[in-house]
Amino acid sequence: MKTETEIDIAVAESIGSKYDKACKRLFHNREIIAPVLKEVVPEYKDSTVEEIIHYIDADSIQDIPVEDVPARIKGMPTAMESVSDKMIVYDTHFQAVNPMLSNENLCIHLHIDLEVQNNYRPTDPSYPVIKRGIYYAAREISYQLGGLTEQTNYGDIQKAYSIWICNERIPLKLQNTVSMYSIKKTDIVGATDEPEEDYDLMNVIVIRRGEKTDVPIFDYLSGIFDCDKEKIAKYVDIRSNEKVLKGVSDMDGLGQSIMQKAMQKGMQQGMQQGMQQGMQQGMQQGMQQGENLLATLIRYLKRDNRLDELDEIFDEKARKQLYKEYNMID
Repeated sequence: MKTETEIDIAVAESIGSKYDKACKRLFHNREIIAPVLKEVVPEYKDSTVEEIIHYIDADSIQDIPVEDVPARIKGMPTAMESVSDKMIVYDTHFQAVNPMLSNENLCIHLHIDLEVQNNYRPTDPSYPVIKRGIYYAAREISYQLGGLTEQTNYGDIQKAYSIWICNERIPLKLQNTVSMYSIKKTDIVGATDEPEEDYDLMNVIVIRRGEKTDVPIFDYLSGIFDCDKEKIAKYVDIRSNEKVLKGVSDMDGLGQSIMQKAMQKGMQQGMQQGMQQGMQQGMQQGMQQGENLLATLIRYLKRDNRLDELDEIFDEKARKQLYKEYNMID
């Protein structure tokens, strides 16, 4: 028979899983994606949010649970695998018109995946965000061509973006930064004039959130993760979009439930044990959910200026570790 503590932890984990899914569902709406593209993707800097919404192919946006059999978007896989590879599944995977290369006679797409990453520096060193982003973008390019044959046309390759929104455990010196990693040409001997579109094919963008700021991309994302409809509406009109409004409300309700469950006495033992085992052994699969729950709890306590309530849950040693791991000190 499960103890009361075990039941409390199981309930909170279930709520946390639903929160993560609600967050991913929200980012499957063109209206939510468009302001992000406007702020960080160069191809859209001169477009309005309304134009970008129409550039995004709504039919190409997929919601693929990790455990599902890979599905296809217009003949392209959203979950990629081979005999020897570990399967990867995109959080949000879609195509959008590239306005800089398209015209009335030709439509060129960008192939984009967008990931929400709670843990910027996971204890497991095999998951660095930047290298994962490069791998995802490279796979996106390779899968545009499928199996290679003598008839493979490399001219068909279209540009790929891998965009990562990182929320927690970001060192102070990296907070509130956005970096783009891309392929650039460097002439070693002589000077050449090659078309940029032939090599500028793979960009990784890492968005590292921090304390609140008025910089548009971070202000907008704080509205998303704080479930602040008024702030979101500063960047995109969602007033008549019932699907988006419901998605924001669902996230907010689940986030509040996580905070309430985490404040219960039973979560103290579960969270502390999860942190200790994670620090000592590396973040194993069983600890990852606890980390995600903790990140969500801290996000909501920060939002409501209630960090002092951590005193009721964690002892002094654990609190110091929290402040170090979750953006309080470098």
